[in-house]
Amino acid sequence: MDFSRVDMVLDGYYPQMERDLVGLLAIPSTLGAAEPYAPYGRAVADAIHYALGVAQSLGMEVEDLDGYCGRADMPGASEEQIGILAHVDVVPAVAAEWKYAPFAPALADGKIYGRGAMDDKGPLIAALYGAAALADCGVPLEKTVRFIIGGNEENGMDCVEYYLTKYAQPSCGFTPDASFPAIIGEKGIFVYSLSASWADDDSAPLKLLRAEAGTAPNVVPGRAEAEFACPDDLPLPELPGLVMERAAGRLIVRAEGRAGHASMPELCENALTLLLSGLRGLDFAPAGAKRYLTALADMACADPMHGAGFGVAGSDALSETTNVPSILRLADNAGSLTCDMRFQLKKCCDDYPPLLQALAAAHGMTFSEKERMEPLYFGEQDPVAGKLVEVYREMTGDLRDPLVIGGGTYAKKMKHFVAFGPEHPEMPNLAHQADECIESKYLLFLAKLYARAIYALAR
Repeated sequence: MDFSRVDMVLDGYYPQMERDLVGLLAIPSTLGAAEPYAPYGRAVADAIHYALGVAQSLGMEVEDLDGYCGRADMPGASEEQIGILAHVDVVPAVAAEWKYAPFAPALADGKIYGRGAMDDKGPLIAALYGAAALADCGVPLEKTVRFIIGGNEENGMDCVEYYLTKYAQPSCGFTPDASFPAIIGEKGIFVYSLSASWADDDSAPLKLLRAEAGTAPNVVPGRAEAEFACPDDLPLPELPGLVMERAAGRLIVRAEGRAGHASMPELCENALTLLLSGLRGLDFAPAGAKRYLTALADMACADPMHGAGFGVAGSDALSETTNVPSILRLADNAGSLTCDMRFQLKKCCDDYPPLLQALAAAHGMTFSEKERMEPLYFGEQDPVAGKLVEVYREMTGDLRDPLVIGGGTYAKKMKHFVAFGPEHPEMPNLAHQADECIESKYLLFLAKLYARAIYALAR
C-alpha cells in the first residue's frame, strides 16, 4: 500500500497531536488513593477520561470501564479485533531532579518534556492519530481496531484483568511500550523486601533518625539520604562521593545518582547503593540499625546490578538476571529495603523465595514477596512479531534482530500481543528518568509507523 496520503494527513494533524499530548502530560497520573470509579486515584481516572476524549474527537466509539481502563474502537469490516494496549499511568517524579517540572509540560529544543512522554502517553497519542489517519483516508480494514487504555501498568497491571472480565481479548495486537524492532522475550519480574526492627539505644553519639530512597520499585533511585542526630562538635570522617550537611544538631548525608528504569540498571547510577556503601564509614546508633544497613550494603555493593550478594545472580543464553535495590524506608527503629529483580528466561518465580527466605533468616531479617510475573518468550518465528518487524524494517531500513528485554509489558497479560516500540535502539533510554521527553519529529514518526502496523495487523 502507498502510505503517502496517510503521511500527509498526519503531517496536517501534528499541531493537534502535540496539543493533545501536552494536555495528557499535564495530568499527574501516578498511583493514588482509590475512589469510586477511580480505583487507582482521581488523577489516573482523569487521564483515562482525557485519552478517551481524544479518541472520541478522532471519531472512535469510546467507553470508560469504571476507571480501571478505557476502550476506543475504530470499526472494521468484521467484528474480529486487533488491539493496541497502552497505559496512561506513570511512575512518580522527583521535581528537584528535573530541568522542567515533570507535570507542567515544556516545549523546548524540538522536544516535549513531561513524565510519560515516552512511557506511555506519547506512544498512545501517536497510535490514536495513526489509526485516525487510516480512517480519514478511507483505508479499508478487515478487522476492528480496539484501543485499550490502561490505568495500572506500572503497579501490577490488574487493569487488564478487569478489562477481561468485561470483554474477550482481541485476536492479536501490540503494546507501544518498549523498543523497536519488536520484543520477542521479557524476563521474569520478582519484587521483594527485606525488613528488620531493633531496640532503641544510644551506643554512639551519632544517632540515625531516618533513611530513605526511591519512589517506586521499578525506578532506580536518583537520590537517597539519611538524617542523624549529631552533636555540632562531633568530628566525622570523609565520605567520598556523598554530600554531608550539618546544622542545628543534625547531619544529613545525601547520595546523588542517575534515575532510570529498573530493567536497565546499567544505564543508571543507583543513589541507594551509593548511600549504603558510604554509611559503612560511619559509626552510629542504634546498633541494630547499623547492623541492618551494613548487611544491606554488603549484599547490594557486592554486585550492584546482578544480585550476587543477594544470591540471585544468573544467566542463560538469552538473558541475565538484574537485581535493583530501589526503595529504602527506615525510621522509628525499623527498616525495609525493596528490590526489583528481572530474572532470566529459564527460571520461574518459585525459584526465588527459598533463597531469599534463607538470606533473610541468616541476617535476622524478614523476607516479603511484593510482586511476581513469569518470563515470556515468543521466539523469532512468532507471526505477530514477524509482521511488526517487517513493518519496521520496510519503513526504516533497519534490519537488526528483535530483542529480549528486562522490562515487563502488557504483552504478559494478553495472548498474541507483542511489545513494539516506542524507543529506537540507538536512542538514550528515557523511561522513568528525569527530563523524560519525546522529540516532536519522533512523535510524528511514531504516528506514521503505528499507522502502518495497524494496517498490517487489521487487513
